[in-house]
Amino acid sequence: MQIPFSQLYEQVQEILKNKVEEIHYFGYDSITEQDVWHYCIDKVWRKKDVQSLRLHELASGILGISASELLNYIQIKDLKQSNVETMMSKDELDELFDPKK
Repeated sequence: MQIPFSQLYEQVQEILKNKVEEIHYFGYDSITEQDVWHYCIDKVWRKKDVQSLRLHELASGILGISASELLNYIQIKDLKQSNVETMMSKDELDELFDPKK
Protein backbone atom coordinates (compact mmCIF):
# COMPACT_ATOMS: atom_id res chain seq x y z
CA MET A 1 0.00 0.00 0.00
CA GLN A 2 1.47 3.32 -1.10
CA ILE A 3 1.00 6.27 1.25
CA PRO A 4 1.83 9.81 0.05
CA PHE A 5 4.84 11.46 1.71
CA SER A 6 2.66 14.19 3.21
CA GLN A 7 0.58 11.60 5.07
CA LEU A 8 3.69 9.74 6.21
CA TYR A 9 5.12 13.00 7.54
CA GLU A 10 1.90 13.71 9.43
CA GLN A 11 1.91 10.20 10.93
CA VAL A 12 5.42 10.56 12.33
CA GLN A 13 5.36 14.26 13.17
CA GLU A 14 5.24 13.66 16.94
CA ILE A 15 8.20 11.28 16.68
CA LEU A 16 10.11 13.86 14.66
CA LYS A 17 9.24 16.48 17.26
CA ASN A 18 10.59 14.25 20.04
CA LYS A 19 13.81 13.61 18.13
CA VAL A 20 14.29 17.34 17.54
CA GLU A 21 13.72 18.05 21.24
CA GLU A 22 16.36 15.44 22.08
CA ILE A 23 18.84 17.05 19.69
CA HIS A 24 18.03 20.52 21.06
CA TYR A 25 18.82 19.15 24.53
CA PHE A 26 22.40 18.60 23.33
CA GLY A 27 22.62 22.24 22.25
CA TYR A 28 21.90 21.99 18.53
CA ASP A 29 18.98 24.41 18.41
CA SER A 30 19.02 25.03 14.65
CA ILE A 31 17.87 21.47 13.78
CA THR A 32 14.26 21.22 12.59
CA GLU A 33 11.77 18.43 12.03
CA GLN A 34 12.28 18.87 8.29
CA ASP A 35 16.05 18.33 8.70
CA VAL A 36 15.42 15.03 10.46
CA TRP A 37 12.81 14.00 7.87
CA HIS A 38 15.13 14.77 4.93
CA TYR A 39 17.99 12.92 6.61
CA CYS A 40 15.79 9.86 7.04
CA ILE A 41 14.66 9.91 3.43
CA ASP A 42 18.18 10.53 2.05
CA LYS A 43 20.17 8.27 4.38
CA VAL A 44 18.17 5.99 6.67
CA TRP A 45 15.65 4.78 4.10
CA ARG A 46 17.58 5.49 0.88
CA LYS A 47 17.39 1.90 -0.37
CA LYS A 48 13.83 1.30 0.74
CA ASP A 49 10.42 2.17 -0.61
CA VAL A 50 9.54 4.71 2.09
CA GLN A 51 5.87 4.77 1.16
CA SER A 52 5.50 1.07 1.92
CA LEU A 53 7.25 1.13 5.31
CA ARG A 54 5.18 0.41 8.39
CA LEU A 55 4.81 2.95 11.17
CA HIS A 56 7.12 1.06 13.54
CA GLU A 57 9.83 0.98 10.86
CA LEU A 58 9.51 4.72 10.34
CA ALA A 59 9.64 5.34 14.10
CA SER A 60 12.66 3.09 14.53
CA GLY A 61 14.51 4.87 11.74
CA ILE A 62 13.82 8.30 13.21
CA LEU A 63 14.60 7.38 16.81
CA GLY A 64 17.81 5.58 15.81
CA ILE A 65 19.46 8.73 14.46
CA SER A 66 22.32 10.16 16.47
CA ALA A 67 22.87 13.90 16.72
CA SER A 68 26.37 13.56 15.24
CA GLU A 69 25.10 11.67 12.16
CA LEU A 70 22.48 14.31 11.52
CA LEU A 71 24.90 17.20 11.99
CA ASN A 72 27.45 15.62 9.65
CA TYR A 73 24.75 15.19 7.01
CA ILE A 74 23.59 18.80 7.33
CA GLN A 75 27.13 20.18 7.24
CA ILE A 76 28.04 18.18 4.13
CA LYS A 77 24.79 19.17 2.42
CA ASP A 78 25.44 22.84 3.22
CA LEU A 79 29.04 22.61 1.98
CA LYS A 80 27.96 21.03 -1.29
CA GLN A 81 25.31 23.70 -1.76
CA SER A 82 27.76 26.53 -1.03
CA ASN A 83 30.35 25.02 -3.39
CA VAL A 84 27.85 25.02 -6.22
CA GLU A 85 26.92 28.63 -5.50
CA THR A 86 30.54 29.80 -5.41
CA MET A 87 31.93 27.86 -8.35
CA MET A 88 34.57 29.75 -10.25
CA SER A 89 35.07 29.84 -13.97
CA LYS A 90 38.09 28.13 -15.51
CA ASP A 91 39.75 31.50 -16.11
CA GLU A 92 39.26 32.48 -12.48
CA LEU A 93 40.73 29.17 -11.28
CA ASP A 94 43.70 29.53 -13.64
CA GLU A 95 44.33 33.05 -12.32
CA LEU A 96 44.08 31.78 -8.75
CA PHE A 97 46.57 28.93 -9.18
CA ASP A 98 48.89 30.58 -11.67
CA PRO A 99 48.69 34.37 -11.23
CA LYS A 100 51.77 35.08 -13.39
CA LYS A 101 49.98 34.36 -16.68
